[in-house]
Amino acid sequence: MNQQHIKNIDLICAEFEKACKKHPKFCDYFINNLSNWDRLEHMQKVVNSEPPEYGENVLLEEFAEAMNAYQQGDKKQCFQELAQCGAVILRMMEFVQKEI
Repeated sequence: MNQQHIKNIDLICAEFEKACKKHPKFCDYFINNLSNWDRLEHMQKVVNSEPPEYGENVLLEEFAEAMNAYQQGDKKQCFQELAQCGAVILRMMEFVQKEI
């Protein structure tokens, strides 16, 4: 991990703190059970199965995997997938940082 990675994580932590103060209550429910995350995950995997690769689609796939795991009752897998979402977001931040 380099200095820029640490700065990005610090920025995320600062935004987390601000969000917790601004919105002390996060949510009533984690997911809307009317959503079909299994279908959404599958669709995103199809989108990502061929080049070109887009950061937004990588994030959407990871997010769909997390929500599907939660909806299926696999909280440990959901937690792991959410960590992967965080990793993708850090990589997206790195991508944008290079463009700045």
